[in-house]
Amino acid sequence: MPEDMSKFEQLKKDAASLRPYKMQEQPVAFGIVALMLTFVVPDGSGGADLLEANAGKLANVSNVEVVSMDRL
Repeated sequence: MPEDMSKFEQLKKDAASLRPYKMQEQPVAFGIVALMLTFVVPDGSGGADLLEANAGKLANVSNVEVVSMDRL
């Protein structure tokens, strides 16, 4: 979730540096849009925790949450 929607385009550019498999925008409410990132990481690498920490370090990030994890 972004802290400030006026900086959303910059957040998308910064999030691209994490190399997501897919990036989508999901409207939440009152003009707020969540940025949904999909990653493919090796099993057992602590991937979800590491990705959550790295995404949380991006400027203009209010909240990071892992919504789903599956095994390939």
